[in-house]
Amino acid sequence: MNRITLLLLFLVLTGTTLQAQNKKELIAQVNSLNAELQSTKAELTESKKNEKISAARADSFESQLKGLEENNATLLQNLNNFTAQSNNKLDNLSSVMESLRKKEAELKFINDALTSNDSISLLVLTKLKQTLGENANIKVERGSVVVIMDQTTLFGANSNSTELQAGATESLNKIAGIIKANPDMAVTLEFHTDDASSWEIIYGQAASVTPIIGNTPDVKAERIMVSRKTDLAKSLYIMLHPDFNLFYLNLRQNMKK
Repeated sequence: MNRITLLLLFLVLTGTTLQAQNKKELIAQVNSLNAELQSTKAELTESKKNEKISAARADSFESQLKGLEENNATLLQNLNNFTAQSNNKLDNLSSVMESLRKKEAELKFINDALTSNDSISLLVLTKLKQTLGENANIKVERGSVVVIMDQTTLFGANSNSTELQAGATESLNKIAGIIKANPDMAVTLEFHTDDASSWEIIYGQAASVTPIIGNTPDVKAERIMVSRKTDLAKSLYIMLHPDFNLFYLNLRQNMKK
């Protein structure tokens, strides 16, 4: 009886011990599982956090990429505009350079023509002084070489006379020789008279002088012009100067090139 009782008591104690041990192990397992669960939750939370950060970064990168693409498109457009403007500027520069070249050529033509006219005028002045003598009234005025002859020397004391004096013809022939030797020069007969002289008298006197100055085909009528100037000192200005009509014609032709 006692053995049975002891055996039962042993079994109870053993069962109680085993039960307590199993409970402890279960608790330990539960705690371990709870720790793993918390760790997993923390990892999940961290993963979600990282996912949000990654998503935010992705959105930021996408936005930056879009901005870069827009900036690149703007830069390409600006580059195209700059290229077009540069081409326009080059075209304008070429046009300006061509215009300057033409202007330079025109100025060179004018300068060369003026230099040539000055040289011819100097030669004509020298030749007139040699031909007519140092006492002849010769000067340079308004770009012309001028031979001044008194009215009385040409037509006598009568201011209304249109008939040349004998001594005047010799001087006019000498002047005519120089005019013929310089075909590029025009001639102006400028009559200095008082107000009383009429154009009829002036044209009559010019008609007497012109055949002597232009008494050959070398001196055409269009090379000789007649003008009048009111002056108390009655005289005739025989003016040798460049043919301005021919000069401007050549200038216009040169400008068309």
